[in-house]
Amino acid sequence: MRRERIIKAVNSLREALHAAQIRELLRVARTGQQADGVNRTQRILLAYNEFTRHYQQFGDEEKDLMTFFGLNPLLDLAFWSSLIDGEQSVNRKLLSDVDVGAYNVIFVMPKLRELLTRDTDKSELVIADAQGVEREIRRVRVLIAEKERSLTDPQIVINVIRSMDELYGSLSSLHPDMGVSLAIGSIDSGGAKSFDFFGAGVVMDDMSTLLMNVWDRVKYSSEENFRYQIEVAMMAAGFVSRIKEAQAQQIIGEELAQRTMRVVAKSIETLFRSGAYTEEMDAGREVRASNVLKPRTQLIEFKHEDRADVKRDDARPALDAAAVPMPKAADILRDLQDQLDLKETAEAA
Repeated sequence: MRRERIIKAVNSLREALHAAQIRELLRVARTGQQADGVNRTQRILLAYNEFTRHYQQFGDEEKDLMTFFGLNPLLDLAFWSSLIDGEQSVNRKLLSDVDVGAYNVIFVMPKLRELLTRDTDKSELVIADAQGVEREIRRVRVLIAEKERSLTDPQIVINVIRSMDELYGSLSSLHPDMGVSLAIGSIDSGGAKSFDFFGAGVVMDDMSTLLMNVWDRVKYSSEENFRYQIEVAMMAAGFVSRIKEAQAQQIIGEELAQRTMRVVAKSIETLFRSGAYTEEMDAGREVRASNVLKPRTQLIEFKHEDRADVKRDDARPALDAAAVPMPKAADILRDLQDQLDLKETAEAA
């Protein structure tokens, strides 16, 4: 799980627990107290409805956190029914466990969130160049679509960084005197590799918009004519007209104009073929870039370790007493005696 996804998941789950007032509800259930003027059943049903509403917006990360902190009983109708039935039906240990999990999410995890948060997580930063002039730089976050248990080919990372640098350089030629080179603010991993690129705000905006416009026009394209489709998409997005306009204004010459077209098209093609996409290309769309774009090289996948992994249904495999026999005390003592005898023999020799 990537660091920024952990932060988002903590915020979402914490907000859901707060909105449903889970800890207050559990405290009343444990102590048997009753708030004046409040219908107990109505309060429980409202809490269930509020938490369920938030849960419908949860992603895999939020659901994983619920499992890790033992909050899955909040998804069980029997748990809520026992709260309605009253003190006789309540499993006090279960209530205590859920309360501890809710406490950790509400009060402990925000502290971890603060440790995970970095200054470069901001979408905009202010830097000072060599002359001490302050300039504003903006972020474009690029992710690499990968399988859950895949290891990244270094060439993919090289291609993504080089293509982003070439794309930024070409777009910068349309904005003279920017004075800001492309930089990487942070790199993250966990489910997908993430790169935060920073550069001049106007250039990064152009880059983000161009990638989005091209993707919207090529997402249904086949592999055979991918490069051609990208060039057609650049024309439809108005990029070719913009190049001609810059040429007419003598911002760039004809040779640079032709080179800019070639480099931009090649850079975008390499990015897409490497499985690279921006957050905007993947957020709330009918065709998510992460589901379509995949690195074209062979991925190396690692296997799960043979251990009792935590599952969302909280099922844990029971140990079979017959399969794992317990050693007898006499056998343990006999082994210790044999080891002592061997040690004394070795020392005597």
